[in-house]
Amino acid sequence: MADGKQASLKSSYDLAMERLAACAGRVKPLSAGQKAAIAEVERKCMAKIAELEIMLKTQLARAGDDAEKNEQLQNSRQAETAKIRAAAEEEKESIRNPES
Repeated sequence: MADGKQASLKSSYDLAMERLAACAGRVKPLSAGQKAAIAEVERKCMAKIAELEIMLKTQLARAGDDAEKNEQLQNSRQAETAKIRAAAEEEKESIRNPES
């Protein structure tokens, strides 16, 4: 592609934000700093989830064939993953809307 065409390509997020802005009329685009901060929050979230998965594999290996213990560990993983993701979303929202 030519450089001019590449510069005009937009991410799905940018397109969605433009559509939302057209409907709502009050959505401000994110600054480069906000985008970087949100990317950092997402990176940390994914790292925490990966760490959780590693710990789970170790715990599952220790549990062996104990179905009840395996189910308990899986449920715990799901709850912890949900908490991590919720905290990340809350932090990203505070970055998007610092005045709130």
